[in-house]
Amino acid sequence: MANSKRKCRNCKSYKKAELGKVINNGFYCDLNCATEYAFKNKEKGKEIKHKEQKKEYNANKLSTRKRAAKEACHAYIRLRDKDKPCICCGEPLGNDFHAGHFLESGNNPQVRYDEDNIHGQRAYCNTFKGGDSGFYRVNLVKKIGLEKVELLESKKGGSVKRTADDYREIEQRYKDKLKELSL
Repeated sequence: MANSKRKCRNCKSYKKAELGKVINNGFYCDLNCATEYAFKNKEKGKEIKHKEQKKEYNANKLSTRKRAAKEACHAYIRLRDKDKPCICCGEPLGNDFHAGHFLESGNNPQVRYDEDNIHGQRAYCNTFKGGDSGFYRVNLVKKIGLEKVELLESKKGGSVKRTADDYREIEQRYKDKLKELSL
C-alpha cells in the first residue's frame, strides 16, 4: 500500500498515501484540506444532530402520542363494529362511520379508551345529532348490560394525568388487539 494513491475528501485529487494525512477515517492532501473540509461540512453535522433530536422529541411529544393512541383505539373499534348496526339509530353503519363515545372523551378522560364507552356510530348521528345520547344509552344497555353502563356513568368526569409512555402502551395494546381481530 506504500505506492497506492488515495482520493482527498476535500479537493478530490489523488495523492500518494504516504504524502497525505488520515484524520477521523478520512484522507486529506494536507492539514489545510482537512480544515477546509471541516468548515464546509460543519453545518451538515448540526443538521443531522438536529433531525435526530427533533425525531426523538416528536416521538415523545405528548400530543403525538395521544393522537396515535386515539387512532389505534378508533381503528380497533371500527374493525370490531364494522358489521354491526349504529349504536344510536340501529341503521347499518355503512363504509364511513365513527367510533362514537357514550360519555364524551374530552370531559371524561377516565373512560376515553374504555371499549364499553366507544361503539360504531354513523357519522350523521355522531356529527349532526350530537351523539344522539338518548338512544345511545338505551341501545348500550341492550348491548353491554345495565351494570356496565352504570359503571361507566360512575366514572364520569375526573382527571387523569397520562405520560407519553402511558399513551404508547395504550396505542400498542390496541394495535395488538387490531392485529388479533384481523387474523
